[in-house]
Amino acid sequence: MDLREADHSRHERDGKIVEALALALDIAITIYDRNDRLIAASSQFRRFFDIPAELLVPGTRLRDLLGAAYDSGARNLGSPHGSSRVVSRDDFIAERIATHWRERHESTEKLPDGRWVRLCKRRMPDGVLISTISDVSEQHRRDSELLQTRHQAELAQHILDNLANPVMVKDSSLQYVMVNDAFCRIPGVTPQRVIGRFAKDLVSPELATQFEAMERRVLETGIPYQAVEQIIRSDGSVMHTVTRARRSGTPGNYYVTVSFDDITDFVPADDLNSGNRAPVEITGQPAIVQPDQPERVLVLDSDPARAEGRVSELKAGGCDALAIGDAAEAIAFLEAATAMQATVSRIEITDPLAENLAGRDDARRFPVLAAALDDWSRKSAANKAQPGGSGEPELSPSHYSVKSSVECPAVQTPPSNSAAAKRSSVEEPSKPQPASTVADAPTAAVPEPAIEPATPAPEVEDDRVRVLVAEDNPVNQIVFEQILEGIGVDYRIVGNGEEAVSAWRASPPDLILMDISMPVMNGLQATQAIRDAERNGDSSGKPIPIIAVTAHAMSGDRDRCLQAGMNDYLSKPVSPDKLEAIVSKWIENACATAAPDGSVQIRQSRVGTALK
Repeated sequence: MDLREADHSRHERDGKIVEALALALDIAITIYDRNDRLIAASSQFRRFFDIPAELLVPGTRLRDLLGAAYDSGARNLGSPHGSSRVVSRDDFIAERIATHWRERHESTEKLPDGRWVRLCKRRMPDGVLISTISDVSEQHRRDSELLQTRHQAELAQHILDNLANPVMVKDSSLQYVMVNDAFCRIPGVTPQRVIGRFAKDLVSPELATQFEAMERRVLETGIPYQAVEQIIRSDGSVMHTVTRARRSGTPGNYYVTVSFDDITDFVPADDLNSGNRAPVEITGQPAIVQPDQPERVLVLDSDPARAEGRVSELKAGGCDALAIGDAAEAIAFLEAATAMQATVSRIEITDPLAENLAGRDDARRFPVLAAALDDWSRKSAANKAQPGGSGEPELSPSHYSVKSSVECPAVQTPPSNSAAAKRSSVEEPSKPQPASTVADAPTAAVPEPAIEPATPAPEVEDDRVRVLVAEDNPVNQIVFEQILEGIGVDYRIVGNGEEAVSAWRASPPDLILMDISMPVMNGLQATQAIRDAERNGDSSGKPIPIIAVTAHAMSGDRDRCLQAGMNDYLSKPVSPDKLEAIVSKWIENACATAAPDGSVQIRQSRVGTALK
C-alpha cells in the first residue's frame, strides 16, 4: 500500500469516527488542520447550512466553506442576538475566520429559518481546530418563556402591591404563594414571613383549622365564598371587611385567591360596637363568617307571561330567579353555569318542556335537572294511578307544584365577577304552550302565605362593556382580574377554550380575550368553533371581536391567529395601558350601526366612560 492509499484509508476511518460521534451527540462536527483545511466533517452540517455536499470532503478550505454558508443565507450569523445587519461576503468570511483562530469561542446565534444554534470552537495546541454546531431552539424557547413568566409574575406582584385592598393567594396545599403589601400591613409582618408558610405557622391551631376548612371547600367545589367580618390589625384598630375567596387554575393545579374590601368608612357608627359580629384578632389571616346565600331557582316555562310572573314571585321572596323558555337554551345555560361553578338550587319546569328534556340524554348530566325530571315523572305517575286520572299532574292555580310564594333567605345576592351572575333577566321564550304543572327538585314543604303576586321590578340596563377572558394561568387570571376591574368593565374568566365556547353561547360578550395555549381546547380551536357557530346562525348580531393573547412572538403566529378568525393580537405580558387600548379599539369598532338613510354611524361607545 503506497502513502497516498494510506492517507486515503486514514481519512476514511477518521470520517466514519466523526460521523458516528456526531450521530450519537446529535450535533454537527467539523475538524480542520493548522492550515484551515478540512480533515473530516459529519453529514449533520448540512442540517444547518444548505451547502453542496462535495464541499464536505477532506482538503476543502475553511474560506470556501464559509463562503458557501454565506451564499446559503447565513449572512446574519454572528450578529448580536441574531439581528440582521448589512455585511459583505468578504467581511463575513474574515470575521468568521478570526473567531476560528481563537483558542476557545462559543456563541448562540439565529439561523435565517428561525432556529437557534450554539457554535463551539476550540483550537488545539498543535493547531487542529474542532468545531461543533448544536440546535438549541427548544432550550432558547424555554428560556424565553421562563423569562416572560418571571416578568409576568413581577408585573402581577407589582399590581398587587399597588392595590389598596389586601390580597393573598394560596396553592392547592394551602401554602401562601403570593401576598401584597396591604395584606402584610394587617399583621405587621414582611412578605418573607408569610410566603411558603401555612396558616398554622401564623395563627392559632383553632383559627388555622377554621380558615383552611373554608379555603379547601372553595378549592374542591369551585363555589366562590363571601363573608362580612371584623379584623384586628397589629396596632389594635378594627377593620370591617367584605372577604371574598375564589378558585382559579386548572384541575390538579388550583389556587385560591382571598381579597378583603375595607368597608370601615361605610359602617354606621352605631354598628361599630354593636356586638353583632365580634372582632377576631389575627396575625396572618382573616376571620371567616359564613353568610346566608339566596336560593337560585331556574324556571323552565315556554309561557312568557306566566314565567315572568313566577320569576317576580321568587324574587319577592328573596330568591335569585331566572326564566328560560326553550329546552336547548336550558341545556346551554346549565353548561355555562357548570363551567363557571355557579350553583342552581332547584328547577321548576312545565310539562311540555319536561317531556322534551326527558327524552334528551344530555339532560341527565346535570343533577339538579335530573332531580326535577324525576319529581315530575313521579307526580305524573301518581296522578295517572288515581281513579279517573289522566296522567297529567293536577293543576294548581299558579300552574306550579311549589307554592305561589317560596320562603327564601331575604338577603342580597353577593356581588359576583361573572357577567352571567350579574344579569338575570327573563329569556324571550318561544311560542306559548298550554298551561301545565311544574316539577321542582325535592324540597321541604313550606306554608303558603296569602300574598298578592309582586309587580315585576323594572329592569335596569347594565351598560358596561362585557369582556370574556379565556386564560388557564392563575397568575395571568389575577392580572386580568385586577386590570379589568380597574378600567370598570364587566368580565368573566374561564380556564380553557371549551369553557369559553360554552360561556359565549350562554351569554355573548362584547369582546373576547383568548389565550392561545390552553388545555382541553386551545384558543385557535375555540375561535374556530365560535366562528363556525356564527356562520351557521347560532348567534344573534354581528360577530364578536376575538383578540389573541399569547406569549409567543415567533414569525407566523399572528397569521395563524388571524386565519383562525381572530381580529387582533395582544402580546404578553399584558399591561393596563395595552389592555385598555385594545378594548377601546374594538368596542368602538363593534358599535357601528346603520342609520335610517343607510349610512353607517358610530354611536358613543359604552367603554368611553368606563375607561376614563
